[in-house]
Amino acid sequence: MTLQGCGDGQSEPAAAVEESGPAGNAVDYASRFADFAPADEPNGVLSRVDWPDFVLRAGSDVKRLYEFQVLNGSLMRYMPCFCGCKDEAGHRNNRDCYIKSVNADGSVVFDAMAPT
Repeated sequence: MTLQGCGDGQSEPAAAVEESGPAGNAVDYASRFADFAPADEPNGVLSRVDWPDFVLRAGSDVKRLYEFQVLNGSLMRYMPCFCGCKDEAGHRNNRDCYIKSVNADGSVVFDAMAPT
């Protein structure tokens, strides 16, 4: 069986595109993340989390969002927050909307902003 998309099948595959800056140099993406300072990471052990009442009352969907932050904080610290809490609450990234602080033992203090 042969599957074919648009076109007549005669054209060459598209060439790989390498991003480069104005002078033809490779783009340095590190500078784009300069505002997102590394944060302490939670221990990532959900069974050890003492869930605050505001998370439990908010329902399972909200709890899953908090769980995701605990398990993927190293990724979410690079995601900006789009709700404007950076100005109001001093959040540096999306993870800060959920996690207020990380204790030395890896346990977390949750921020109540996300479910409200």
